Amino acid sequence: MQFPKLPETPFFEVYKPRYILFVLFGLFLDLLSKALIIQKMHAYESIPIWGDFFRLSLTFNTGFVFGLFQNNALPSLFATGFAIIFLIFYRWSNDGIGNPWGWNLVMAGAFGNFTDKFFVKIPGQGFRFGFSPERPGLEFIGVVDFLDFEWPDFLLFERWPAFNVADSCVSIGIVILLLTMDWKEDGEAR
Repeated sequence: MQFPKLPETPFFEVYKPRYILFVLFGLFLDLLSKALIIQKMHAYESIPIWGDFFRLSLTFNTGFVFGLFQNNALPSLFATGFAIIFLIFYRWSNDGIGNPWGWNLVMAGAFGNFTDKFFVKIPGQGFRFGFSPERPGLEFIGVVDFLDFEWPDFLLFERWPAFNVADSCVSIGIVILLLTMDWKEDGEAR
């Protein structure tokens, strides 16, 4: 079996130290916010911030994007890990595509949610390393989501699915990438 060839551009030319530090800082902010929420709130508790429009609501996503396919924590872990590896090599191979800060935000968010999947959360107390809860209903293995916004009832959801800092990083990063990518077809002159 022959492994694919690594990109010619040196890794640290694409992933500059300041980019790596930014990703690590985003990861830190995400995990810190989740740890604080876990320690201060009970599972499924909601605290109104701006009335019903914005609340802090502690939920756990054991599925995929938008909370789809719940109770699939292990497949979600593998899918996220695969996505991270794909993104690292795609960015490395295509370093001229999109704004690097967009990529950095996407990576910070991906690493934040990936790391969160390795911990069992105990609302009101904190978390511990592990993947399978010993006390279902009291300990949770899903990704911590807590930012809860109202959403027009006629648009798929009654409320927008709760999300977190990592999800915000990914969403903002994707918007930046979409706005900064060159959308010309490959056959056109650049």
